[in-house]
Parts: sequence; structure tokens; C-alpha cells
Amino acid sequence: MAKKPAYDDIVDNLKGKIWFYLVLAFTVFGIVFNFSPEIIDWIAEKLLPKDAALIYLAPAEFFLLKLRIAGYSAISLIFIITVIQTWQILRSRSLIPNLGIGKLLATFIISLVLFLLGVTYSLELVLPTVLEYFQNDAADAGLQTTYSLSAFYHFVFLLTFSLGITFQLPLIVVMMLKLELTTTDKLAEYRSHLVVVFFIMAAMITPPDVISQFLLAIPLIILYELSIIIGKVS
Repeated sequence: MAKKPAYDDIVDNLKGKIWFYLVLAFTVFGIVFNFSPEIIDWIAEKLLPKDAALIYLAPAEFFLLKLRIAGYSAISLIFIITVIQTWQILRSRSLIPNLGIGKLLATFIISLVLFLLGVTYSLELVLPTVLEYFQNDAADAGLQTTYSLSAFYHFVFLLTFSLGITFQLPLIVVMMLKLELTTTDKLAEYRSHLVVVFFIMAAMITPPDVISQFLLAIPLIILYELSIIIGKVS
């Protein structure tokens, strides 16, 4: 009897645990939704410039914002669990190297630390700098800064999540080196090309202002150089 493709095993696993995923998603959704006003207030207190104001432009805008925060949290958790279970299936089928639980746990911790560093970089440096710049630019033009709830928090979440993901670059590069998909010499050879790519990515991800693009592209360049150094010594 022919062995089922790995894709079928993954789909069957997801179908078999659909109710577990739904219950878990709704539980996380409910918990985060309950605390979302505190999350919204904390972000506003931390990032909103002193002379700026938040307003809501539609009757359900605040409610929809709470739904969005809770929904993103639930989806993120389910995605992580799905990736872990998919990895387990692929490992059992010998389709990817067996890293062992120790190395897998270390990889997960490193990934989480890098993501949190990206989030911290966004909340502590990038967003305060960018929002203050926008605030001063509007004030110089004689304008009062007023943000809608959805526009302000979409900006904050997009930039923060983008930086959390881009800070995974050293881990991705090191894994490519370990799997012998590239070499440090190749990475160094294509350095100038990738610098251009990083700025293009920054322009696509961030809002259309030069400051945001530089604050995203520069860390990518530094992380890339750090990845090459780690690859050479590891």
C-alpha cells in the first residue's frame, strides 16, 4: 500500500483537531478581547505625542479595534501551533532534519528573543521617533494632530509586527548556512544587492516616509552583517 503524501497527513491532522483549534481560538479571543481596552490605553499613553489626540470616526470603530486585537492574537497562536505540528509530521516522515527537542527548543527561544527585540526596538525607538517627527511636521504647518483610532493603531501594529519579523534575519541566515543552502562567501558577495533589497522591503512595509524606511532598513543591514559573522565563527 502506497504511503500517503505528507500533505495529506498535515490536512488530516488539521481536520482531526479542528474543534480543539476553534475552542482554543475562541478562548484566547475572549481573554484578549476582555483586556484589549487596557492594551489600547497602554499603547496610547506610551506612543501618542503630547499634543496629539485620538478620535473615532465611526460608531463601531473602537469595538472593531478590540475585535482586531483579539482576532490577531488568536490567529497568531493557532498559526504557531499549526507550524509546530506540521514540523512534527515532516520530521516523522524524515522530510526535514531531526534537530532534537533541545535544539528545537533553543531555536524557538532564540526566535522569540529576536522577535521581542524587534518589538522593543519599534516601541522604544522607531515609533516614538516617527510619531514625534510627524507631530512636529504638522505643528510647523499650523495643523493640529488628530488620529483616528483605526489609522493610529494600524500604523503601530504594522510597524511593530514588521520589525519583530525582520529581526528573525540572523536565525534564518544561520539556518540556511547549517542546511548548506548558501555560504558566508556567497552572503558577502551579494551584500550590495541585498542592501538594495532591504531598502525596497522597508519601502513596501513601512508608511511612505524616509525616516520609517531607514529605521527598518538599517537594522536589517546590521543584522545581515551580524549573521555573516556568526556563520563564520559557528
